[in-house]
Amino acid sequence: MTPEGLFIDVHDEFSLCVGQDPTASENPDVGPQRQQRQVNEEGGDVTDVLINTNNAIATSVPPSKHTVLMDLQHPLTMMPPIPQTTESTTTATPLNILPHILLPILLLIAYIPPPSRFRAPIFVTLLVLLQWRCTVSPWPLNTGESRALRYGLSTSWLFVLPVLQRLTVNTPERDFWRVDDVPKPPVGPETEPARPPPPKEWSGPKVRWAINLFSTPRGVGWNFGGRGVNAQRESIRKDNAEGRGKGKVEFVVRCLGRAARSYLVWDGVMLAVQKAVIPDGWAWNWLTIGRIGFAEVLMLLVTWCGMTMQFELVTAPCLGFSRWINQRLHIPRRSPVAYAVHLVTAFAISAFFHTLSLAAVSPGYYPVRDLVSDMSIFFMLQPIATMAEMMVMAMFARYIWAQDSNGRRQGDNRNKQQDQAVETTSNERPSRPFCAVVMGRELLKRNQGIVILSACRFVGYAWVVSWFWVTAWWFVKAYTGVRMQEWQLPFSVLGWLLIPRR
Repeated sequence: MTPEGLFIDVHDEFSLCVGQDPTASENPDVGPQRQQRQVNEEGGDVTDVLINTNNAIATSVPPSKHTVLMDLQHPLTMMPPIPQTTESTTTATPLNILPHILLPILLLIAYIPPPSRFRAPIFVTLLVLLQWRCTVSPWPLNTGESRALRYGLSTSWLFVLPVLQRLTVNTPERDFWRVDDVPKPPVGPETEPARPPPPKEWSGPKVRWAINLFSTPRGVGWNFGGRGVNAQRESIRKDNAEGRGKGKVEFVVRCLGRAARSYLVWDGVMLAVQKAVIPDGWAWNWLTIGRIGFAEVLMLLVTWCGMTMQFELVTAPCLGFSRWINQRLHIPRRSPVAYAVHLVTAFAISAFFHTLSLAAVSPGYYPVRDLVSDMSIFFMLQPIATMAEMMVMAMFARYIWAQDSNGRRQGDNRNKQQDQAVETTSNERPSRPFCAVVMGRELLKRNQGIVILSACRFVGYAWVVSWFWVTAWWFVKAYTGVRMQEWQLPFSVLGWLLIPRR
């Protein structure tokens, strides 16, 4: 039943609403207000009690077909009547649902046309428009249980981003191929072909190639796939060839086990966050700091459940964009500036698309302006901290390297085999931060022992925890601002086991 009657809002200014509450919906638990119904046993009349965030209570009057808004500070100012409408019937129209259907179809066929100067502009424009339309579409409703579905559909950018990067920065037919399609290295002085021939245009193999390329955002089995992913794939294939493979069934069972574990962790987090007290902002007292830390730990668990795959999906396209920027600006590879470009590009893209996803469920709950500022602050602070960490670690590593060189000049007796192993790393002394850190870690472990190395790691972990304790609040605030903690899982296993039923 649609709530009707008298509604008083004392959030900023007093206002009077006679008739239907325009902020309410058919779901009594929607929005920042809580609705309670009291039934008069004698007459059977229904009384709606609307309680806003400031706990102002008003009792209903007989319903009417229209709504009139009146500002108590300006009694003569009135708004025109708002007719009653059924929101669910006006939003679930084919025009609002169509973008969600067209987007995956367009992603599937994006690589099928032959390369030309028109393919990238046309498909990129269409994909951006469809993605934007899916985000702002009034379907699904931003009310009740459909809010989680609406947020899930808005995260389709995870599959749109790789296609945008490959079409704009690369020529897919020239730059991407399956590892298995590379001819085996010939016997003799001839060199191995660098790549297989591209698929023939407007043919069945080209369609299969295009669909396979879209369906592997992480590049599993492709030349652009991560070293860890493809190394694991080769290890599995080698075990299968030697008869030591565990088989596809065991792999599926292991994946389902990880999915079940993540579901249970997510279930526990949702039960805990409903009992937790989340403050409105930072306050320098131990109670508030502890509550913020608890909320951040819960967010970390949720991130751990679903962020691993998302991180792998986003890494490849972000690196593609940042490498293109470095090439255009002629920045040396693996230099500190190139590393900074990688970080800024990746975190900027993450900030934009996280904001875009949350903007789909923010109307009526959290201002978009605050959403943009929260995500921008959190994500763009991370490159600064990461670069500072890398510079400090590189300076410390070079100090350890210098100490090791002085010790060798003074004639320390060491194991020659270990000395030779370190020599292969330290002969080429680069100025790259990564290489310096790796060398310093090995030399520190060898010369100073495991105790000093453990102490250094403890300092690093303490710094990371302290940093995220302060900065992760903006990330948590954005998600709690859209009231995501009120969403429910389809079935609460832990709630069924732990919470007694009445």
